[in-house]
Amino acid sequence: MGVALASIMLVGGAVTGQAPAWQPVGWGGGGFFWSCAFHPTVDGVIYLGGDVAGAYKTEDKGLHWRFINRGLRDYAVYALAVSPAEPDTVYAGTVTGLCKSTDAGEHWRFLPETAAGKLNLSVERQVSVRPIAVDPTRGGTVYAGSRHGRLYKSTDGGETWTELNYLPAVAGEGHPPPPPAFRGQGCLVMAFGSDAGDWNRNGRAELGLSQPGADWSGYRKLTARVFAPVEAPRLQAQLVVQSGPNWLWQQATPLDAKPGEWTELTLDLAGLKNLEAIHFAYCVVRSPDRGYRGDVYLDAVAVHASSESTVAPGPPRDTPGVVLLGDWEKAGDVEGWRANRTIADALFVTEVRQSADLEPRPEGAISSVAVAQTAPDVLLATSTKFGVLRSEDAGLTWTRTWTGPGAACVAIAPSDARIAYGAFGQDGVRRSEDGAVTWSAANEGLGKGCSIREVAVDPQDPSTVYCIGAVGWDGYFYLSTDGARTWQESRTLRRDFDANPTCPEDYGGIAAGTCPLSNPANLAVNPQDPQELFVAGNWRNVFSADGGLTWQERDRGADITCVTDIRFLGGKVYVTSMDEGLTMSEDGGASWRQLLPLAWDKEVSGHLWRVALWPGDGGPRILTTSSPWDSPPNRVFISEDGGRKFRVSRSGLPDYRPTPNTMWGQSYPRALAWNPTDPKVLYLGMDGDPEPDKGRAGGGVFRSGDGGDTWTQLPSQPGSRRCFNAFAMDPTDPNRLYWGACGNGGGVYRSEDAGASWERVFSNESWVFNAIVSPTGVAYCSGANLWRSADHGRTWQPVTRFSGSSAVIVGLEIDPRDESRLWLSRVTWGTGAVGGVYRTTDGGATWEEITGDLPYVKPTVLRFNPETSELWAGGVGLYKVRQ
Repeated sequence: MGVALASIMLVGGAVTGQAPAWQPVGWGGGGFFWSCAFHPTVDGVIYLGGDVAGAYKTEDKGLHWRFINRGLRDYAVYALAVSPAEPDTVYAGTVTGLCKSTDAGEHWRFLPETAAGKLNLSVERQVSVRPIAVDPTRGGTVYAGSRHGRLYKSTDGGETWTELNYLPAVAGEGHPPPPPAFRGQGCLVMAFGSDAGDWNRNGRAELGLSQPGADWSGYRKLTARVFAPVEAPRLQAQLVVQSGPNWLWQQATPLDAKPGEWTELTLDLAGLKNLEAIHFAYCVVRSPDRGYRGDVYLDAVAVHASSESTVAPGPPRDTPGVVLLGDWEKAGDVEGWRANRTIADALFVTEVRQSADLEPRPEGAISSVAVAQTAPDVLLATSTKFGVLRSEDAGLTWTRTWTGPGAACVAIAPSDARIAYGAFGQDGVRRSEDGAVTWSAANEGLGKGCSIREVAVDPQDPSTVYCIGAVGWDGYFYLSTDGARTWQESRTLRRDFDANPTCPEDYGGIAAGTCPLSNPANLAVNPQDPQELFVAGNWRNVFSADGGLTWQERDRGADITCVTDIRFLGGKVYVTSMDEGLTMSEDGGASWRQLLPLAWDKEVSGHLWRVALWPGDGGPRILTTSSPWDSPPNRVFISEDGGRKFRVSRSGLPDYRPTPNTMWGQSYPRALAWNPTDPKVLYLGMDGDPEPDKGRAGGGVFRSGDGGDTWTQLPSQPGSRRCFNAFAMDPTDPNRLYWGACGNGGGVYRSEDAGASWERVFSNESWVFNAIVSPTGVAYCSGANLWRSADHGRTWQPVTRFSGSSAVIVGLEIDPRDESRLWLSRVTWGTGAVGGVYRTTDGGATWEEITGDLPYVKPTVLRFNPETSELWAGGVGLYKVRQ
């Protein structure tokens, strides 16, 4: 008898009745931290924004952090600003618009006029340094700059906005004349930010189309046209096709674009492989010798059925036998193809224009906005395209006061509006003593090659100024007490190894227990106590109580990590995480003890993915999978005594990290299946296809018969090795295995003979992220929906019917005491706050959303502890709720 489709009681809506209260039981999580701000009146309160985890708040100057994401629309918080006149009002800039809180960050509300379909007032992490500023006396007056170069003002707290037109100040700096014979066709205009060197690693701009699985077996050539302005440096253009199950990269030889004229490009398709399965076709342009910020035109990327057919130089474009892949004159799809404008590097901007549009228009990004506290009608803004802009009438009119490159941030001395400082990347710092009308260099003492990102001024003393910058991943802080005439470097910080054991104790000869500042993104000065500074950075956030002379790591609760697995045994909880290893709690998450690594170790430190546990006489037997940062081969660690000692095993595993057909660009051992009653037999899964021409066997499924000390790659492999973490053993028959794969050839593969052979038993979805088997042998797999098989994988029935969202089901758990009770989490892979946790108590007939007040609504790991009747959720952060 088939299983009825589930009726979703609540999908993305509010929970009826009392929402469950989730209890934080671990540490924070995320990646790079990009923004920070002090509360203007409450001592100890600092706000922090990250790129994947949302917003955080501390009440004790960074000693402890907690999430404050309730109501945030997006978890990429690249800008924060606090209202001096309304101290509990905070603005957060995200990649989808602005959010506002009026209760010190406890609740947020999206400002609808800033959405993508309206003003698109969004920010971007590399270029948006301080793009939001609030008038110091008029709390409802807010200024915000977008990553698209537009500047806005609101006088009602962000409900409505007026665009501030600074373009008259930059007349003559707009779009160059159109190329000859362009005939008013659409064009793609690219602003490059590449460095010299490798073709494959520099910034690039692309024009092409995407239609996964398209059949080009009847086509003969691919063509495009490129126009390079005379003033551009050497530019190279290349046609590229990606096809087949391994996304084979096939290309023409790079061709130099001829300055001042059209360059015709052709790629002969004869002899190319896998033309029956085309994924992408495009023209890519690079500046191979040096960085270039300028305009390049691409047009008429087309595929031809005949080797003789051509594309006319101007409209109309209905040439027989030609399918235009990139006809920017037309809107929407062309011949069923989808326009694909790819940005391969965050340092440049791409936009589609009409060549007849010759007037100046916003370009680059508004990287910072500053309001003079003693003269609030005086505004400064920095544009990555146009330099420094100045207004004396609250934004009504503007003048351009600096035209140099790299304008990243400007700051006005709070106590004296005549004094201003600017950060200009590689050009260092500049100072103005006449209200930012003129500028002079102020770089004595700054390190060579250090790109200065932000400046900040003491609230009371205009001659005390600070700046942050970076050389690669290394961060730098400088302070000056003489108005930026000279600078003093201060970049050594005291580590907090208990909170973040990710760095050598003896780092490059620096004293034990210290390390250098990590690449910084934002610098904040406490308006109540100017000696207190806070820097948000990538690996470590730091605090100074003495004006930047010394620094302390302040990460607890905002560590750069994500939980990857949770397991329970003997009243203890074991958790693996990216970057921070294996930890254990004996008190339900109230406190944690590090098991691996105990200090930075090149052979250990990195990502831990899965953990398996068995009872043992000397303590639990533990096995965990690992991918160290600095030692490429994947491996496992084994402890026989509850984690006091570990040994490493790589025997039989690849001595390199595979890259073809992987989820995240390289292979990770995210999949593990084992028999809870027999610790000797285990199966390990890692993604990655073989490379026969290099003698490399790739990833896939590996078996151990001695508890993980040695491994053997199975001779027979599932039809796709691109696995996330969907790998499960049937507890009723340890020879039965289920493997879930993603992408081409994705679905579920089953083995009935301990991996000796595999059969694809589920293909309803090609992206399967998780698979579990109940104590009685009922199998589940998840992609966009949850599926169940009660006959060992022979047939599958849907258990949910989610639709209308890009969310997929990643977290999956069964109550071993009652198999009719299941939990799942829906996850979106972008930065949007879209997801949720759901529960069924009737085998999937109905579902209830139990996301409640979970600060991060898309956990990737769900585990139920039957001893305590608690559901644990991990990913960004770690939480539990009573069930």
